[in-house]
Amino acid sequence: MMDIPKRLTDFVDHHWQASAIPAASLDLMRLCLLDWAIVARGAVDDGLREPMAAHAQAAGPGRAALLFGGTAPARSAALHNGTLSHALDFDDTHFGHIGHVSTVVIPAALAAGQAGGSGFDDILIGARLGAEAATRVGLWLGRSHYQIGYHQTATSGAFGATVAAIRAARHDPQLIGPATRIVAGLSSGLKAQFGTAMKPMNAGFAAAHGVEAADLAALGLDGSQDVMAAFAATHHGAADESGFDTLGSDWIFDSVSHKFHACCHGTHAAIEAIREGIADLGAPLDEVAQVEIQTHPRWMTVCNKPAPQTALEEKFSYRFLAALTLAGGSTMQVDAAKQGPLGAMLPQILDRVGVTANEDVSETATRVTLTLYNGETREITHDLATPLSYETRLARLTEKGQETIGPEPTQALWEAIQGGDLDGFVTLLTQPAA
Repeated sequence: MMDIPKRLTDFVDHHWQASAIPAASLDLMRLCLLDWAIVARGAVDDGLREPMAAHAQAAGPGRAALLFGGTAPARSAALHNGTLSHALDFDDTHFGHIGHVSTVVIPAALAAGQAGGSGFDDILIGARLGAEAATRVGLWLGRSHYQIGYHQTATSGAFGATVAAIRAARHDPQLIGPATRIVAGLSSGLKAQFGTAMKPMNAGFAAAHGVEAADLAALGLDGSQDVMAAFAATHHGAADESGFDTLGSDWIFDSVSHKFHACCHGTHAAIEAIREGIADLGAPLDEVAQVEIQTHPRWMTVCNKPAPQTALEEKFSYRFLAALTLAGGSTMQVDAAKQGPLGAMLPQILDRVGVTANEDVSETATRVTLTLYNGETREITHDLATPLSYETRLARLTEKGQETIGPEPTQALWEAIQGGDLDGFVTLLTQPAA
């Protein structure tokens, strides 16, 4: 079996400086920082905020900042910030990794970097290297890992968090090996937690485990030399190690998908397709008689709740989200109760929407057929794997920020990120909840 800890060590060692990383990859990570900060601050009213704050404060003050104010030791800060930034489930996804990446590696890099007295660039580089590592481990574990019930955000993410913490804190890159072997014993997370507060905590625990593994390795601890083979065997990882073949030459995290709708990422292609299909219709509700959504079979058990009863279930319902989009509701705030009079209309519109599985549709795409009352039909396929330009991503993330936390905070965050102003960035993150 390939020596994965050594591959990750060499990768970090060879790409320690910003000059060794493609500029476009670092630019993308800056966009991910903006997106992460938006969704993290957007969790101000989430029920997890107060218990997570109480838990972090019980650990005592430290050098790492907490969202919405206060400080804690690095591990507690990573747990706190990682959990809250995944609370809305509005953070980025990588479909090769099969999970959320930034919500794990950024809190780890930020906490470890602050604790180690590092600067903005160290944290940025740490997050970018950690994101690449998490994505590669996700590819190595493969779809069987996810299908059997593991949550890659937590399992693969913990390895990425470890890399992020070591680089952000400017530890010796040779600590990657022992830290990776340590975190293999900590990394865990189950899809069975979906729909509960433990789902976002999967991300928080992964970030915290990465920081903890880095600290333990720095103190001289190590794990079994055979732990990665055991990890793959017990976690149903694929035998295919090709995910590491181009590590360092092909920066695959660059194909990350940002969320522009506050719901399961598996539904986004359908929303985009419907938006494209009704773009030139003056009153879609008056003109569209039927919406037929064709999706890859793997999504049928994830986001095909036909009659959602709660706001959380609405985020995982093709039919609800199609009805909401058709009616012109906001997909930035997916909750029927928050849609006003429109929310009361949505149950009547659900009957216009059908969902079927089609293996010929890729996992990142959705095929939508709109049937108009005049008999006309429109077929639209949208694929989330289609690359977006930097300018398009920035424009849509700016729009997301404006609707989620407001125009001024969004602009201030972006200016701090662009200027490499760590103090300014942290100040914006730690402003108390209104």
